[in-house]
Formats: sequence, C-alpha cells, structure tokens
Amino acid sequence: MNYIVLVKQVPDIRNIPDEAWDWEKGTLKRGLLENVLNELDKQALVFTFKMREQHGGRVVALTMGPPFAEEVLRYALSVGADDAVLLTDRKLGGADTAATAYPLAQAISKIEQELFHGDREYVIVSGMQSVDGDTAQVPPQIAEELSMVHIAYATAFSFNNGQLRVDRITRKGSETIAPDNYPCMVTVTQWTEPSFPSFHRTRWAQSQEIYQWSADDIQSDESQIGLAGSRTAVVKIFSPKEVSKKTCVFENDVDKLIGMLRESYENKLESTEKDEQPKYHLPEGREPDYQGEIWVFAEQEGGEINPATFELLGKATELAGQLNEKTAAVLVGHNIKDLPQKLISYGADRVYVIDDELLKDFLPLPYSKAVSELIGEYAPQMMLFSATPLGRELAPRVAYRTKSGLTADCTGLDIIDTKRGRQEYTGILQQTRPALGGNIMAAIITQNSTVQMSTARPGVMRALEPDDQRKGEIIEHKPEITSSDLGAHIISSTLRQMTSEIKDAGAIVCAGAGCKTKDNFEKYILPLADSLGRFLGEEAMVGASRAAVELGFTDRSHQIGQTGQTVKPRVYIAAGVSGAVQHLTGMQNSDIIIAINKDSKAPIFKVSDYGLVGNLEEIIPQLIAALDRSGN
Repeated sequence: MNYIVLVKQVPDIRNIPDEAWDWEKGTLKRGLLENVLNELDKQALVFTFKMREQHGGRVVALTMGPPFAEEVLRYALSVGADDAVLLTDRKLGGADTAATAYPLAQAISKIEQELFHGDREYVIVSGMQSVDGDTAQVPPQIAEELSMVHIAYATAFSFNNGQLRVDRITRKGSETIAPDNYPCMVTVTQWTEPSFPSFHRTRWAQSQEIYQWSADDIQSDESQIGLAGSRTAVVKIFSPKEVSKKTCVFENDVDKLIGMLRESYENKLESTEKDEQPKYHLPEGREPDYQGEIWVFAEQEGGEINPATFELLGKATELAGQLNEKTAAVLVGHNIKDLPQKLISYGADRVYVIDDELLKDFLPLPYSKAVSELIGEYAPQMMLFSATPLGRELAPRVAYRTKSGLTADCTGLDIIDTKRGRQEYTGILQQTRPALGGNIMAAIITQNSTVQMSTARPGVMRALEPDDQRKGEIIEHKPEITSSDLGAHIISSTLRQMTSEIKDAGAIVCAGAGCKTKDNFEKYILPLADSLGRFLGEEAMVGASRAAVELGFTDRSHQIGQTGQTVKPRVYIAAGVSGAVQHLTGMQNSDIIIAINKDSKAPIFKVSDYGLVGNLEEIIPQLIAALDRSGN
C-alpha cells in the first residue's frame, strides 16, 4: 500500500494585520502574513504514518502553491514522508476549489505513474478542510475527478486481512466503511497529537530534493485551472463587524451581568423584529442570467428529514418568489415515499423522488451520480444543500460533476444585479460566507457554471410554518445505478442515543476543553445549568464541544458544532470553549451568548454578547450564586 498526503500552506489567521487586506479586490496579501501548515493536515500526516506502520508502503506529500510552499513539504519530510511534490505555476493562481481540485488530481495521476510505477493500491489522505477556506470541497472534488470513493470525517482506521476500514463521524453517530477498491480518498478530522520532527530527520529533510511540477508537467487543460477554470468569484470582502449585531460586553461583576442578562432575555421574548432586507425586483425589460426552479436537497436519514432542510425550503421559497420561479425538493433514499408531502407542507411546489434500494444508506458515489442525473434532465438554476457532514460531502461532488459553482457554509443568500468588469449579471445569487476562521466575510457569485450551488449553515435560515393542506407535484426518477457504483460498503453503523433534544433547548450551558476534567464538568457545568434554568423559568440543558466529548466529559448526544448538533437557544453559556469555527457553526445563532474563558482574545468572544474573563473554577461558583440570588 502507498499513500499520498495532501498538505497546504495557510496564513496564520491568529494575527492578521490590517494592511494585509485588499478590500477593493477582495483578496488577502498573503506575502504579509506568517505561513504555517494547515493544522488538520498535520493530523492527516500522523494518520497516514500510522497506516504505514501497519501496512507498509511509501508516503508522498503533495501541495500546490508558490515556491515558498516548499516549507510545508520540508516539514512533511521531517516528520516521516518519503517524497514530496510541489505543484507550482503562475497559471494556477487565483483558483477556486474546482480549479484547485483538477490540477491536484492531475498531479496525483502523475505520482501514480511515475513514483508508484502504475500501482493503483494507494490511499489519498488529507485534513477535512483548511483554515483559510473552511470549505471542505477540494478533497471530494478530487475524488470526483478521479472517480473514486471518498470517506470523510475519519476518526480511526484498521486493516482486516489487508482491507482498509475507516471509522467516521455521521450526523447521528458513527459508522465503519470499507472501500471496495483502490485508490480511495480519506479526510480526517482532529485525530491525535501531531508529530514532532527529530533534529536528525530535519537535517535529512532539508537535504532532500523536492519534485517541482508545472501546469504543463501534469498535462493540465488550461480551461480548467486558475481564474479561467474557476466557477465562483469573490465580489467583495468585508469585516464581520459590518454584519454582526453583537459587540461583546466584558463584565466580571456577576450580579451586574445577571441584571443585564435578565433585561436582554426579556427584550428578546418581547421582540417581534422582522427581517428588513429589501426584496429583489427584476429590472423591467431584463431577463435573469439563470432560469429554472430553485432546488433544495432534502437530507434524510432513516426516514427522518433533517430540520435544516425545512430552513432551506423557507429561503428557497423566498428566492423563488423574487424570480417568479418554483421551489422543488430533491429526496433520495429507499422507502421514503411518505416523506414528499411533508416537504410540500414546508414550501416545496414539486418533489423529485429518487427511491432505490442501493440508496438506502448514504454513500457519496451513487448519491452524486443520481442527483447529477436529475440536474441534467430538469436543469434547475440553483441548488441548496445543508452544511451538515452529509451535505458537505455530497454537494462538492455534485457541483464538480455538473460543472457548477459551489460556495460553502453560507450565512446569507440574496438575489442581486451586479457588474464585474465588462460583465453585467442580472438576477443572480450572491452567497455570503465567513472565511479565514471568521476574520472576514466574503460575498461570492457563480460564474462559468451550469447551476448556482450553495451549502448553508443550519440554524441560519428560517423555516416556514408548515401547511398540511398545501398541494404539490411529486415526480419519481429512476436512477441509472448498479452495485458497481457504490464504491464502498458500510460494515457497521452506530446511532448515538439521544438523551435529550438539545437542539430544541431554550437555554444551554456548553463545556469546552477548558473545563479540564469530567469532575469539573459535573461540579460546575451541571449546577450552572440547573441555576440558569431556575433563573429563566425554563429547562436548561448541558452541551459540550467536540474536544470536551473526546475528553470524556459527556457523550456525543450533547455535542454541539459542525459534527454535532446545531442549536439556537435564547441563552447560551460557553464555558471554557475557545470558539473554533467548527463549534461556532453549531451555536452562533443563539439569541444571547455568554462566554467564560481565561483568554480574553479567544474567538468565542467575537460572537458573544457578554464575556467573563478568568478561571472557570472561580467564576462559575460566583455566577451560580448570583443566579440563585436573582432567581429567589
């Protein structure tokens, strides 16, 4: 078995000087920043080295970037890689995810032929996403280009009689998957501590020759690389402060803080604030650039529709109304024919049903093939997916297969008219998303594409009130798939037991790794939730960051974040939570957020209303006492 590890040099987003932004062009002057190896790619390296320990083989590190990206390859060599390849060429600059995935796939094919001598028994490993983009789109799009299976959110692996098995996170638990053939792609989430290079190995790495390949060396099609091959374009970047309604008030007088919390809570209960965003109207005498229905991928597992789907239907209905189009849902699975009416009740005018026994469980290859077939036949102008683990795995493949632009993790979707250079756009989708760990917001449009596609963060859009009397059309589509299209098989699946529906909680106290121990979790977090519940007069539940769950403080049914649950309570207390983007995805739409952290610069404070700076062991007992005094 051989291995290719994708690594990326990224800017150090912890300290970005103002002069590094080019606000007019919507770009970052990366030469003014310190550059580091993407943290999850360090995890990918360790994951790969452990695989090599068990099954032998050769490890090749691959990156695409400017010449100075050689630094991350030297690091990869110093911690255990055998060879390194740098794909560097000015022609590759300015690429979006599709125009990045294509040349990397070409380079992988060259590695297979020239370094592995045609041996196809290899695994490609990378981190789930990079901190500068946070899209998680490049790995599945490489897999789509190379027609291979992709196993995402990997947390562990094993070999059974030489057959690779990968444990992965799903929205409702976990599963073990085995690829049916090689090569295959595996993307890892946080797995273990990264390796540290020895002095001897570092000296060796500095002396090694690194393969440098150009766009011509990998025989790339110039229409698929760089700016020409990009299917999306950033139209502007701006500070999150321009759209955020939150300014963190730091207050360590707990009695005063509780008074402010009560006032804010009562104001939220009384508020009937509505979105005042002006609605789009098509200019008289002009036709929109895209025409067709607005589609929503209806995510379901085990016959249960993910509530985030209903939120997307609400937004799709709004967008379709502005363009005088219909809203449709795409439902994929097996024995799901009782679900279309529910989608119609939440706003779908039409439901496309793809029901096949081979689609009973989610696997990206057959799902992307079936959905792409449907797009080819009915030609929507827009398709929206939820930014869940399933959506973030499926949408990139569908977008790449249908030659469509895709923007990830959107928090805003609006119809606009705009002009870029000599090109005028009418009635197109502007997709707004956070980037660089939340340091900026980017407004993005689709270009050179068949369909405008987005994944949207759960909890951001508003679902319509269901109307069980609504009528809609149901269209059944028989996909052209066979068992050979599966690419992998699920060996086992574990559903986590839902001890409480934390996603519906009105108040939550969430523990992070800063809670330190399970004893502290029980000593401080549980009593704080009890006191908060009594103070507010409603049940308060406990949550946990992924790091806290992995430290054993509580089980995964309480996990909040990208690979856990999305919540939007009226009050959210984050205790010892640093505020990684994966966690913020799951909770930042809470009405009132209080953060407790000893680091006053922790990212969690950027989305918080109130902040307490200090040790949990000192602050939480004071906060509990203040809540109890005020609640009596």
